[in-house]
Amino acid sequence: MKILEVNCNDLPGHVFNGYDLHNELNRLGYDAKQMVRKKYSNCNTVKSFLEDDIFLSQLIEWEKEHSVSNVLVPYGYELEQSEEFRNAEIVHYHILHNYTISLLDYPNLMNQKCSIWTIHDPWILTGNCIHPLECKKWDMGCGGCVTCNNETFIMEQDNTAFMWKLKKQILSKLNPDIIVASEFMKKYIEKSPLTNHFNKIHIIPFGVRLEKYDINLKAEKKIKLGLSLEDRVIGFRADDFYIKGTYYLFEALKKLKVDSNITLISFGNGSVPKEIQKKYKIIELGWVNDEDKIIEFLEGIDIFLMPSLAEGFGVMAIEAMAAGCAVICFQTTTVEEITDAPRCGIAVEYKSSEALAEAIQELLNNYPEIKRRGKLGNELVRKKYQFKDYVDKHIALYEKIYSSYYCERE
Repeated sequence: MKILEVNCNDLPGHVFNGYDLHNELNRLGYDAKQMVRKKYSNCNTVKSFLEDDIFLSQLIEWEKEHSVSNVLVPYGYELEQSEEFRNAEIVHYHILHNYTISLLDYPNLMNQKCSIWTIHDPWILTGNCIHPLECKKWDMGCGGCVTCNNETFIMEQDNTAFMWKLKKQILSKLNPDIIVASEFMKKYIEKSPLTNHFNKIHIIPFGVRLEKYDINLKAEKKIKLGLSLEDRVIGFRADDFYIKGTYYLFEALKKLKVDSNITLISFGNGSVPKEIQKKYKIIELGWVNDEDKIIEFLEGIDIFLMPSLAEGFGVMAIEAMAAGCAVICFQTTTVEEITDAPRCGIAVEYKSSEALAEAIQELLNNYPEIKRRGKLGNELVRKKYQFKDYVDKHIALYEKIYSSYYCERE
């Protein structure tokens, strides 16, 4: 099989965007390529579109002013004309709405090839937002949106009803094989009036290379981070993006009763408030892209806080469990599902900093429980979230739909 993975970029998000997958497919003897809008790697099986940064920035600004998104992106034609697309027997689409492929090009591209589409988040089901959270308008046509001017795709005025109708018209012409990573996303697709005709939905959870993790090295990693073995270490992603729930995390940390052996380690683009910095020992790593450094960070902490308000999956949760961390999240999110809370992860009341603080405090007061949940998490990853299983399930699906697609045309 000749397989083409299509995504917005290669290295950022490489675990789940087709980059690692295509490399493993090549290692196993398949002919796999990846096409991206933005290439960061030196991999010779990854090709990029002929991107003009100035033109793209102008296009994004024009779409913002006219309150549409991912409509005028020009790379669909370039993808169609590429040698990689023409030669591909299976085309696997990943994240397309980061100004990679125009919505208008979806039917032409997906209907002329044996196509698979991994839907990573609910953006395709809404008038604009990536995660609708408590809003129910995505289920009935959007319009009257109160967040359209502060979302990832900013609208000068509310045009969400138009975008919802446009997506409905486009998606009515499609029925590709769909991959989602969780029941959470599957339910969204089955319920949405835009996609409830999709009848080939497959759940393939993301996976990590468990052999890179060693929960027996946590003491060693603490020392490497300049900490003592008596330190209780809480890790989290500091992010100004509201949906990551950092606000509730900081509010919870303000409420904790702590002693001198509590250390916080953060990574990400966000900053830790001064009030928190005065209360705790803090290590701020900033943004970390290197996988080995992420693993080192996770193996050095005891508790990982992931109070995301919504996730399509939540790869960092399984990375944290692989590293033997106890994971705390909010209820009714995908993270609750994938951490198998309450057996393994701990899920607390949604958007409650009080409940979050209470759960953290209970763990800090019970170190054996931290270790017990860390071990359970590692076992859960071993059972359900290994990268090899992720690859094997994709290969099985590729072979199944390849056989079906080409047999029908004989």
